[in-house]
Amino acid sequence: MSYNNNYLITCIILIFITTVFLLNNIPIAFSIDEDTELGYKCLSSNEPFNSIYNQTLETVMNNLITNTATVPFRGGYSAAIKKGDDYNWVYGHAMCRGDVSADECQACIENAANTLIDTTHCPNNRSAIVWRNYCMVKYSDVDFLGKIDTDDNITMYNSTGLNWGYNTVEKFFRNLTQVANKSPMKFAHGSMEEYELGSLYQLYGMVQCTLDLILRPDDCVTCLNLAIEGLSKCCDTKQDGRIVYGSCNVRFEMYNFLKS
Repeated sequence: MSYNNNYLITCIILIFITTVFLLNNIPIAFSIDEDTELGYKCLSSNEPFNSIYNQTLETVMNNLITNTATVPFRGGYSAAIKKGDDYNWVYGHAMCRGDVSADECQACIENAANTLIDTTHCPNNRSAIVWRNYCMVKYSDVDFLGKIDTDDNITMYNSTGLNWGYNTVEKFFRNLTQVANKSPMKFAHGSMEEYELGSLYQLYGMVQCTLDLILRPDDCVTCLNLAIEGLSKCCDTKQDGRIVYGSCNVRFEMYNFLKS
C-alpha cells in the first residue's frame, strides 16, 4: 500500500497537534453537548401529597411541555393552576437553553417533566426541580414565580490545569450579563482569547435567566452576578465551570459547546 506525500504530511501534522494538546492537558472536543440530566432537588412542603394535587401537577407539566418550545416563549414559560382547595395550587416554570431548537427544547422539557410526573426522583413531593443540559423544570405548591432562586443550585467543574484568574472570568461574564439583560430571551453567549503560560486559549461562555424575572430586569443581573462570584471561587483554576440556579445559570468551556 502506498501513500502520497500530502497524505503523510497531513497525518504527521495531526499527530503533532494532538500530542501538543495532550501534553498541555488541553481538552479536545469533537462534538457539542447532548441533552443529559445534570441533577435534581426535592423541595420541602407543609402540605400532604394527594390525588387532586397529582392531577393538577400533570396538567401543569403538560402545559409546560406544549408551550415552552413555542415562539416566543422558548426561553421560558410559566403556569399556575388550581383544582379544589387553595392548597392544591401548582406553580410551574420551564426554561430551555437559548441556542437549542424548538424540537430539542420540547424533547428536553418532556424528559424532565416525565421524571417528575412519574415520581422517578421525588415520589409524592409537592415541590421539585430538575436540571438538564438543554432545559430546567421546576414546580411547587408555593408561588415562586418572579422571585430570585439561588437556594436551589448545582456547581459543576472538571479538570484543573489553568489559572484564568478572577478578573478574566469576571470581566467576560459581566459583559455577557449586560447583553443577556437586554435580550428578550435573557440569554447571551460569546468567546474570548486568553494567554496563559505562553499559550493562546479560547474561552466560550453563556449566561441565561428564567423569563419569570422579566418584569424586574435587575433581578436577572443580581442572579447572574451571584453566579459569577460563585464561579470565581470554584473554577478560576479549572478548564471549565458551571453554576445553575433555579433562576439563572452561567457556564464556560474551552470548546464551543453551543448549538449556534
